[in-house]
Amino acid sequence: ELGQFNPDPYYAEMEKELLRAINRLGIGPMGLGGRVTALGVFIETYPCHIASLPIAVNIQCHAARHKSVVI
Repeated sequence: ELGQFNPDPYYAEMEKELLRAINRLGIGPMGLGGRVTALGVFIETYPCHIASLPIAVNIQCHAARHKSVVI
């Protein structure tokens, strides 16, 4: 389930390690520096052929991806 660590201990530990490593980079929100770059890392697994291995990375905040203008 989204927002929870993977039930498999191997992947749960990998999620935690990746989150620590990402936040140690010092990139911060919007790339302006800081201690928190990522709020969470969640790994979902399912058997598939290596040629079709899907991956998704979501970046930036909601406010930076949406805008509207009233003229």
